[in-house]
Formats: sequence, structure tokens, C-alpha cells
Amino acid sequence: MAKKTATTAAAQPSRRERRELRQEAAVSSAFLLAEREGMAGLSMRRLGQELDVDVTALYRLFRDKDELLLAVAERTIRMILDEIGEGPEGESWQDALRRIAEGTWLIQTRYPAITALTFARTTGGPAEQKMVELILSAFARSGLPAALAVLHYRTYVDTTLGLCAHSAALGSLDPEVREKDETTWTRVYARLPEAAHPVTRTYIDELSSVTPKAIYDNAVEAVLAAVERAAASQDG
Repeated sequence: MAKKTATTAAAQPSRRERRELRQEAAVSSAFLLAEREGMAGLSMRRLGQELDVDVTALYRLFRDKDELLLAVAERTIRMILDEIGEGPEGESWQDALRRIAEGTWLIQTRYPAITALTFARTTGGPAEQKMVELILSAFARSGLPAALAVLHYRTYVDTTLGLCAHSAALGSLDPEVREKDETTWTRVYARLPEAAHPVTRTYIDELSSVTPKAIYDNAVEAVLAAVERAAASQDG
């Protein structure tokens, strides 16, 4: 009997584990709520309603809404890490950064409301710590001295997340407003007087066809090219 009791007790999750499970459930519901109702929909009160619990129960899991948002941001980074996986053996630092950028775009644009809420935050959590080490390791292999490696690291991170947030903000607009913005090139710029705006009129097809992803990829390549130039100047 004593052995059975001990086994049963060992199978029960600890108080800390139960708290972590409840936090994970709350974060999962926060994702669903934000994506369904937009940035304004994610409040502690609405999340309590979503989980069918009193809001005071949430404040026992998270000190405030900001702590909840940081937990949501951590979940997003974990998703990116899962998306990119392990790089192939012998992968160049450039391809490592391209792979990370691609995974970042896929996840961040999949959850636009979450991205708009959290893209500028620094969580300090284990997922972010792993991501920082991963990206910094790539820049360290470029041959740049520490100060330049960190500067380009920050440029890379802020550029990728900023462009993801820009796409997320556009995606959060009402469909009518988004369509109005997207057709401005053909509604307004394509009809400008050619005598006054000759270059704009010449490039109008290209202006109206460029995509957010193309801009994103171009920006990533621009950062990588800047790193290569800076590393080459160090060798010289």
C-alpha cells in the first residue's frame, strides 16, 4: 500500500508545474483572442472571459498585462526556433541568418496582432536567450570585431522585426481601408501628370507590384552585404 501511495503522489504535478500549465493555457488563449479580436481585444478582463475565470485568477498567474505580453512574445520566439530547426552542418553565417529571417517572417506574419503588440519588446526569457546566442554566433563567424558585430546584429534584428510589424499593421487594417491603401499606386500615382512626375510614371508598374516579402528579403540581403563589406575592410 505504501508503494502505491508513493507512486500516486509522484504522478501528481507539483504546484509549480500546475502553475506553468495554467500559464501556458492562458498564453494559448491570448493568441487566439488577439488574432480573433485584434490588438484591442487582448485585455486581462477579456482573457478572463475567454477562459471562463475571474480576472483575479489571471493576476495570480501574471503580475499584470505586461507580463502576459512578455510570455506571449516568448511563445512567438519558441515558434520561430521550432520553425528554423537546426541548420545543416557547415552552414555559412549568411545562410544561417537567411534561415532565421525566413522563419521569423513566417511566424510573425502568421500572427499579425501578436506581432504588432510584442515586436519591440525584450523578454529576457529562455527562448529569447537562445535566439540571441544563435544570431550573435552567426555574426561572430563573419569576422567582425565585437562592436561592429553587435551593431549589425541589432540592425538585423530591428530591421526584420520592424518590417514584420509593418506588415502586421497593414494586415490589421479593415479590409476596405487596406484595399484603399494598396490601390493608391494605381488610383493616384498612375494618374499623376507625366510632365511633372516622369520617373514615377515610368516606374508605376514596378511600384504597384512590389510585395512586403520582397522588401523584407531585400532588407535582409542589404544587412548581409553591409556585414561582408565591413568584414572585408577589417581584413584590408
